[in-house]
Amino acid sequence: MPRSLPIILASHGPFAQGALECAQMLMGEQENVHVISVLIDSNIDNLRQEMQSSYKKLNQGDGVIILVDIMGGTPCNLASELLILHDDVLLFCGFNIPVLLEVLNNREGTLNDAKLAIEETFPESCKDVRQILNVQQEQSNEL
Repeated sequence: MPRSLPIILASHGPFAQGALECAQMLMGEQENVHVISVLIDSNIDNLRQEMQSSYKKLNQGDGVIILVDIMGGTPCNLASELLILHDDVLLFCGFNIPVLLEVLNNREGTLNDAKLAIEETFPESCKDVRQILNVQQEQSNEL
């Protein structure tokens, strides 16, 4: 059985934990996924240590995927420190449930495979439902 690329999910508040729980409802239990939640009373040095130790614990030589909530936020800044130090870190900000599901489905490959899956999925993961329904209605009227 091929190894799955490990994932670190990091966010402000409980978003990352909730995203993982949602994904697990749809896909079942997921291994090698660590969640880091930045809370109001979090200590930056403790968070930095948690990020570093998560990377060291999870990385089996194939790299680590890190998904964070907001560019420039504490989770992203701490993950960026790892990115600068290690070539085997894939870091994306602004993750959502569709992106997480895609990553979980595409983590038997390489970091580059995961990168391509994220880049393909992200633009398609947020849609204007009214626009979609209007197009469908127009197509239905044409029949």
